Amino acid sequence: MREIPIWRGGRERTSLDVRLLRDYRGEPLAKVAVAPALLVHRAVAELRAAAEPEADLTALWDRIAAAGRLLDAAELGGCSPEEHARLVTLATGAPLTDSRRALAELARGMAQVREALTWQAPGGTPEPFLTGRIEPAPGKSCGWAPVGRVLGFVAPSNHPAVHLTWVLALAMGWVVAVRPGADDPFTPWRVLLALREAGFPAERIALLPGGHDLVPALVEHCDRTVAYGGPALESLLGRDPRVLFNGPGRSKVLVDTDAVGAAPGDPTPEPNGQPSGLRTHKPASSSTSAEDPVTFLVDCILHDGGRKCTCASAVLLRGDAPGLLEAVAERLARLPLLDPLDPAARVPAWKDPAAARLTPGEAVEVDGLTFVRPALVLGVDPADPRFGAEIPAPWATGLRLPAGADPLPLLRGSLAVTLMTKEAALVRRCLREPSIQKLFVGPVPPWHTEPGAPHKGRLADFLFTAKAYREAVIPWI
Repeated sequence: MREIPIWRGGRERTSLDVRLLRDYRGEPLAKVAVAPALLVHRAVAELRAAAEPEADLTALWDRIAAAGRLLDAAELGGCSPEEHARLVTLATGAPLTDSRRALAELARGMAQVREALTWQAPGGTPEPFLTGRIEPAPGKSCGWAPVGRVLGFVAPSNHPAVHLTWVLALAMGWVVAVRPGADDPFTPWRVLLALREAGFPAERIALLPGGHDLVPALVEHCDRTVAYGGPALESLLGRDPRVLFNGPGRSKVLVDTDAVGAAPGDPTPEPNGQPSGLRTHKPASSSTSAEDPVTFLVDCILHDGGRKCTCASAVLLRGDAPGLLEAVAERLARLPLLDPLDPAARVPAWKDPAAARLTPGEAVEVDGLTFVRPALVLGVDPADPRFGAEIPAPWATGLRLPAGADPLPLLRGSLAVTLMTKEAALVRRCLREPSIQKLFVGPVPPWHTEPGAPHKGRLADFLFTAKAYREAVIPWI
């Protein structure tokens, strides 16, 4: 049985309190040390002592990149990448193929840490992290300084790639205290082992497995905290300026029929032999297939088992495209409900059957496992609480709008929005809408991302601030 320890002060620590982590069939999977809330103060003090203001960031970047290459290829702590994916699947119910792909996504982001930082700094270069200055024009500069030293990170268990966030904070010179998600302590532990193996100073990281009682302690003792959670945690932390809170995404896709073209499943050839509609477009830097609108929309909902906060929770169809939404619903309904360890599985299993039954979806039991049946539920009124509701499964609501209707009121409050439209004015309005965090135009799924790209704003804008800075004309330093 695997064991996940506490990590602080650059080494493993034991705990008198150990939690037994079970898999999605209820079988014992791992023993996880539990850090008491009273330990947070000491762990953060150790991190502060390890936080060197003049740390060699370029050396840290090299080691993070090396750790990324190890993460997806090496045996770490006696665990291969394949075994790690199996453990994550058993612990979370996520399909095995998705767990393996997620590890590769995280590893790629770490290996490309320099490129990721270009998204984070003003001017599109990591230079401000090295110099502490921003130069908007020759002879003009301002300071670029961290607002603290210690970041708390309250991790979820829905997707391993979220751990790139705290790795980027390390790359920016911060030290980090991570509270792993309850179901997936394996991923942050593997990341830590990869960093240590690559020569990264591991005393700059604390791994503190534990319960909800650790969250207020992290917020109190750390300078900034990034947290993921649901409405209950949002009500506790959502208005705290020290916290960057990531709640349900409620991401959406808008499809204009004049942008789609051909009816689903029956693309009309163009004179050059290419079919019309989505087949004539290429998704920008996207792995999804854009060969027909049904395939595209299913992938927006189904990708990574629907567990990402950027998977589509609602599809809006503006105009007349008979059968399009019905075809998507039928494709989702036909998905087999398989054991997540089956390489063909696409739908996650739920460890907590009671939680599955509380969702707006249909909870079903197959071979002793609980699933929320994949669905696109049509005709849900926007005032209905089910509209756009996010659950960690390939489940979404579909809504038809008349041609010419303004969809923006229904798109507000979305983490990510994909606009399949030719209406430039709508694109501009959505780009300026403060409640939409990510916007994609054309056949780019809402879950599309690039390492370091803004998620809920830029992480660096939360961790750094600009300062007035001016040097005398006469050389002074």
